[in-house]
Amino acid sequence: MRLTTIRLPKTRRFCTSKTALTRAFADVEPLSIHMGSLGTSFRFDSRCSNRPTLTGTVVASLGVSRALTAILTIYPIPASGFGSAAATAFELEVVPRMRKWLLQQLAKRKTAILGYERLVIEWVGGSFREHRLRYL
Repeated sequence: MRLTTIRLPKTRRFCTSKTALTRAFADVEPLSIHMGSLGTSFRFDSRCSNRPTLTGTVVASLGVSRALTAILTIYPIPASGFGSAAATAFELEVVPRMRKWLLQQLAKRKTAILGYERLVIEWVGGSFREHRLRYL
């Protein structure tokens, strides 16, 4: 696992901490974690044709490629709309589901993955919603 991060102004924050991510994903070798270093907002890949309607803010996305390498991107969000209770809920509920999904994807044979698979986590009001995408 490799982790990179950026510094944020006090008005922005991440949905989780480096410590929580390291604790959850330290043993997953083909994973790169980027906390804001690949971009500060989520954008759909141009190859993705079945796009879900996003009504909230995307806080994280986890993608697995055909070569069975993975990238977890954590996006900065406004600190005013995302408190410490939401961050705790993310660490206790969402991170274990992301880990389980990632390990299931990495356990597949290379021929079982036709393209790119992505798990997108959206913060909507007071809860998290996940979307599963698949594209070539």
